[in-house]
Amino acid sequence: MALLWNKPNLLQRREFYFLSCFLMMGGTAFFDSTAKAVDEKNTPPTGKTKDTDAINGLTDWQLIPVGSGGDWLTTIGRVQSNAVDRERIKESGNPLLPQPEHLFGTWGGIQPWLYKRGINLNFDNQNEFAGNITGGTRKRSANAGAADAQLDVDWSTLVGKNWFTNGLVSHMTVIGRYGANLSPMIGENITQVQEIYGAGGNVVAKLVNLYSDKYFMDGKIVTSFGRSNVGGFYATSPIHCYFMNNGICGNPKPLSGQAAGFNAWPDSTWGITTLFRPTKHFSIRIGMFQVNRYAYGNEGGKRAGWAAIVRTAGNAGGEFPLEVVYEPHWGKNDLVGHYKFGFAYDTSSYPVWGSGLSGKKITEMNGADQRWKRGRDVEWLLLDQMIHRNGPGDLNGVIGYVGFVHSNPLTFQRQNEVMVGMINTGFWKARPMDAVGVLFIHQIMSGKMRDAQRYNLANGVSIGNIGGATGIQTAETTFELTYIIHVYRGIRFQPDFQYEINPNAQKNIKDAAFLGFKSRVDF
Repeated sequence: MALLWNKPNLLQRREFYFLSCFLMMGGTAFFDSTAKAVDEKNTPPTGKTKDTDAINGLTDWQLIPVGSGGDWLTTIGRVQSNAVDRERIKESGNPLLPQPEHLFGTWGGIQPWLYKRGINLNFDNQNEFAGNITGGTRKRSANAGAADAQLDVDWSTLVGKNWFTNGLVSHMTVIGRYGANLSPMIGENITQVQEIYGAGGNVVAKLVNLYSDKYFMDGKIVTSFGRSNVGGFYATSPIHCYFMNNGICGNPKPLSGQAAGFNAWPDSTWGITTLFRPTKHFSIRIGMFQVNRYAYGNEGGKRAGWAAIVRTAGNAGGEFPLEVVYEPHWGKNDLVGHYKFGFAYDTSSYPVWGSGLSGKKITEMNGADQRWKRGRDVEWLLLDQMIHRNGPGDLNGVIGYVGFVHSNPLTFQRQNEVMVGMINTGFWKARPMDAVGVLFIHQIMSGKMRDAQRYNLANGVSIGNIGGATGIQTAETTFELTYIIHVYRGIRFQPDFQYEINPNAQKNIKDAAFLGFKSRVDF
């Protein structure tokens, strides 16, 4: 608890006011759903779906965003309590493949023909538009988007079962991003309003994933190996990308907000990770990933990812993550929870904020006298729990979410992040695939970075090269309210409101309010 009360104080006046409003909205959504369910006895439906397309309409499809990874990418990984989808998996015969909706249905019969042969092919387009209606350094608006192509192959279905192909599934993702980033236009460099803009860079076709999963012992052990990212398997949740703010989608930013180490979508490195599930409700995942300094840069064309298939220049060390997960199912209504604790250690070297080789303070980061430190750690605790069920899916109901992330303040820009959220899916019977979400994020900047900034200001030196700041960076608070509208098969539209207190974690930048939307089309 001391971490929450250290300066800068979490419960400052503005943060307390908005957090109170947030809790009131969340409580209203919860009790409204509970009241509606009294006559229905809150019993999860188990009947057949009315969808006539044998490979469309899984109850949780719309909540699996591009950028999610690990178990959530596959059908079998998100139907732990879902009788409807379990029956559908048996009918389709491909529980190890994603099963999204498609705008163009079966593509004239092509899509189910491929699927029956163990091939899933998906194309989608996403856009995120945002504008600040008040605050920041100036008013601006921008749109950012991405086009994605995903190929998944179940080798046992494609070529036949044997000791090698049985349980072997391969994944390949190529992405192209476009548009502009609103946040730096208004002086915000800590947390992007549009999560989709960023590390993909100005690349027409960037290789994101090229890896395989191998299932052993009926899924009790799953090993993933190839070119992927740490954030696709660790500290991940489909709840994260309910929201548009980059402080949580796709991973909490103290983990993945700086180059190398704990890399995240759409950047990737070579690695291997294994999931051990000794019981139905308990699992451990452990991994080893390459740390490549070129992952976020343009050196030698590495940013596109293709060159890294045959060349490994830029190696800096290794990232070693470990995550323990408890997944309980409470009561007769099978209320699903995910309780995650994780740790990751990066063996590569990073510059220490404001510290020189001789131990004295320095004003120029990355200069000749810069001190570098080998090894840094991150820790996370992420908890989500369904507290009321609206439908059969693992995500169809009211779900509460809390999280805490800590990173080493000597070399990380962010030191702590606290997250509180609530989502409600399927609360409207006439629109069972709609969802509403509210989110609170509080990020505390590195105390060592603040010391370096104060030292520079005291000596009349610019702090622009320390955190990209124009003032001392202390803490930043974000609130988000979002609504997912299932417009049509394969189409969703999501109006979004965000409010930032101390943008860029600076008190000298006006609080900002944003209006915008997310959209996604799966063709």
